Amino acid sequence: MSFSLPQALVLLVPLGLFLWKRGARPGPPMPLRWGLLVLAVAALAGPELLLRDAGSDVVVVVDRSRSMPLDADRVALELVKLLEAQRRPGDRLGVITFGREARVEQPPSAAGSFGGFSRPVDVDASDLSAALDAAAALIPAERTGRVLVVSDGRSTGADARGAARRLAARGIAVDFRQVAREEVPLDLAVVSVDVPSAVAVREPFQFSAVVFASGAVTGTVKLERSGQLLVKGPYDFRPGNNVLPFRDLIEKEGLASYRLTVEAPGDGVVENDEGRAVLRVEGPPRVLVLTRQPKGALAQALEAAGMRLEVREPFPVSLDALDGVASVVLENVDANALGEPGLNALASYVEQAGGGLVMTGGRDSFGQGGYRRSPLEPVLPVSLELREEQRRTAIAMSVLMDCSCSMGVNVPDGRTKMEVAAEGVVGALTLLNDNDEASVHMVDTESHEIFPLSPVSEGLPLGKVARGFSGGGGIYVGEALRTGKKEILQSEKVTRHVLLFSDAADSEAPDDYKATISALRRANVTVSVIGLGTPKDSDAKLLQEVAALGGGRMYFAQDAMSLPRIFSQETITVARSAFVDVPTSLEAAPDLPLLGKLSPQGLPQAGGYNLTYLKPGANVALRTLDENAAPLLAMWPRGSGRSVAFMGEVDGEFSGELRQWSGLRAAVESMVRWSMAGGGKPEGEAVARAERQGNLLRVTLDLAPGEPMPTALPSLVVLPGDGSSAPVEVPMRWEDEDRLSAEYPLPGRGTWHPVVKLGARALRAPPVALPYAPEFEPGSPKEGLAVLRAVAAVGGGVERLSMAELFKDAPVSEGRVALAPWLVGFAVLVLLAEVVVRRFFSTPRLRKLAPAKVPGLAEAPAGAARSPEQPREAPSTQPGADEGAKAAPEKPDGNVDSALEAARARSRKRLGR
Repeated sequence: MSFSLPQALVLLVPLGLFLWKRGARPGPPMPLRWGLLVLAVAALAGPELLLRDAGSDVVVVVDRSRSMPLDADRVALELVKLLEAQRRPGDRLGVITFGREARVEQPPSAAGSFGGFSRPVDVDASDLSAALDAAAALIPAERTGRVLVVSDGRSTGADARGAARRLAARGIAVDFRQVAREEVPLDLAVVSVDVPSAVAVREPFQFSAVVFASGAVTGTVKLERSGQLLVKGPYDFRPGNNVLPFRDLIEKEGLASYRLTVEAPGDGVVENDEGRAVLRVEGPPRVLVLTRQPKGALAQALEAAGMRLEVREPFPVSLDALDGVASVVLENVDANALGEPGLNALASYVEQAGGGLVMTGGRDSFGQGGYRRSPLEPVLPVSLELREEQRRTAIAMSVLMDCSCSMGVNVPDGRTKMEVAAEGVVGALTLLNDNDEASVHMVDTESHEIFPLSPVSEGLPLGKVARGFSGGGGIYVGEALRTGKKEILQSEKVTRHVLLFSDAADSEAPDDYKATISALRRANVTVSVIGLGTPKDSDAKLLQEVAALGGGRMYFAQDAMSLPRIFSQETITVARSAFVDVPTSLEAAPDLPLLGKLSPQGLPQAGGYNLTYLKPGANVALRTLDENAAPLLAMWPRGSGRSVAFMGEVDGEFSGELRQWSGLRAAVESMVRWSMAGGGKPEGEAVARAERQGNLLRVTLDLAPGEPMPTALPSLVVLPGDGSSAPVEVPMRWEDEDRLSAEYPLPGRGTWHPVVKLGARALRAPPVALPYAPEFEPGSPKEGLAVLRAVAAVGGGVERLSMAELFKDAPVSEGRVALAPWLVGFAVLVLLAEVVVRRFFSTPRLRKLAPAKVPGLAEAPAGAARSPEQPREAPSTQPGADEGAKAAPEKPDGNVDSALEAARARSRKRLGR
């Protein structure tokens, strides 16, 4: 037995003295009081009973990365089933899967059966170290056991022996069972494509590639640069590494992407037949203008200012496309044209890489353009929040949500598509006000009511919406529209709207959708559609037709993570007026001088503007002169870069006098040049270099001669080129007095952009490319087996060819049973027993006899009132009553308070009786 708070036992001494001095009572109650004291103090000390046979915890760690055999899941599931059958009383079994990250499939369980692998993992990497740390977290500190790793041994994360040491410190060994692909007779693999870190425009250069061949073979080599074929032909490969020389010359600055492909008959591992590299072609900084008017006023003004422009239609941007770009200008661009990864990449470009951003206004920009709740909203110097002054008329909205089985699929952050969509619906409903009405239904093959058409003023059950479920089958579009019609026609609001959310690849049974939509349009009800997927999906045309017939808008969400932003965009468009479409005069604000050339004199009228609100800490250069007094031109530094927001439409229906304004060129040039200042490279700047060795990225920072030591240690930020994941920051370390370095294992294929953060500066190192998952690097199952053996040897683990003895070999945990609840229960019983014994068994009942007269005390007058504590006197009828009273004083009745009896006893003692 042990105590969690043994210090509490010291209380027995003072409490025991108090009970002996003040609470003593003759008879049976006293032992009970002592027992009650001991039980109460013992319960406070937290006694625990140690059980030496409380079972063991075994956690099975399953590798589900791309390098595993096709039947690896089946083999792992069979092993888990075998272990389930071997559990003894107290034994528990948990399951963890891992790829790039670790996922808990089943916490340690003493009963039940594992149903199979359901948690998605990124299969392009295998971080065994993170998986072992997750297993350690799954086994409570008070228990012990073993870990079983089911893997091929190809680990792409940190050295897993470190995690094995942390487990061994707790007495937990790591066993393993290797499940690997068969060794192939021939493997032709591109090991590397080695290009210079940077070249100048029209500068001839040479580079090479290394191709590994496990045997002599004649194959085909194909080299492409940014999609353009440069070389294609046969090549005789020798066993081992083969060096292939190339040369090239590039006539345009930017990022050049090389792709080398090798093919050979009988190649057993085709995943590593491709190599990639990226090359920075340096030139003067340029401005990327995304606009649907390539010959419009904005592009012409920047060109006249002498800037190097790259004018393109809006497209899903990436950091690869932004390499060498000093500033990005978005002229009235809808957020959906950039894509969710593009918005992430653009936000990282400004905040981490020190780029500039200029956003201009219009119907497709700012809040009305879908930037509300987007990754780019925090970058802007203005808030896209919605306030009551932006209200239109009261609205009624019926939301129809696809809850078919496809909505139960997980997205990269672990949530289901339905959970992400429900988050979007909740966000949309919060944009409504008390005068609005709304209803929400979920639909698969039938309609499921979440709540009927209800006034917002009465409170909407948002919690029920957030707990959205996924059912079965596809969504029946006809049934959904009929439900929306039934709900929305109950409202008498001026603006009535139906919003249908559906899977673009799983929308079926349209039935009489045309007749339903026609009836809605006759009642002035509009219908918009949010399709999860792309315009190329099987049911996309049906959804587009529903939106067209309904007089609403059609959105395609290729990335489920964009759903909250799109739901908010549609609600803003229907419920609020985020764009003021009347001519408005302007005035200069205090921060106008920051833009240099822009004069406060002769400011034009804006034909319209996006209504936004200045964020704290942002600078405002122009402001409207209407009742909103809203910012029209605002800017601020953001992270390592700068951001400018111009809420007026430069070239369009609502430009007003801006298009003919003589100061337009100076204004546009000043905004763009101010945004470019964040990414400037001063003379004598420190130099950041990057190189890749396998999947290990190594970045060095060489400080400029004479540059003072940095006050804070620089850090390396690694940005994914496609914006698909969050940036990763790694601290750098000193190598010598002028050089720092950092290393980072690249988790998967793609282009990676390293940025060194040196104080407030951002130094962009040359990007690197990882062509395929690092676990497909040339190697044999023997190498993976050696890795697993090294991990197991740290804590005394073994290779488990049989699962029969695993639970028997696992150390037994010490179980602890808390005794405090039992002691408290006994204490309550003892307390009740003490009360019963004291009141009914410790003293006889009070005899109704008159107390003896006390000499020297005057009798109370006949009419005097008696004290409630004074018993009524009875005349004595027996001789010698007085003597008997003197010899044996009456005992008090059991119902008289003990305090009164004690007072009487003291009175008799003083009077000598």
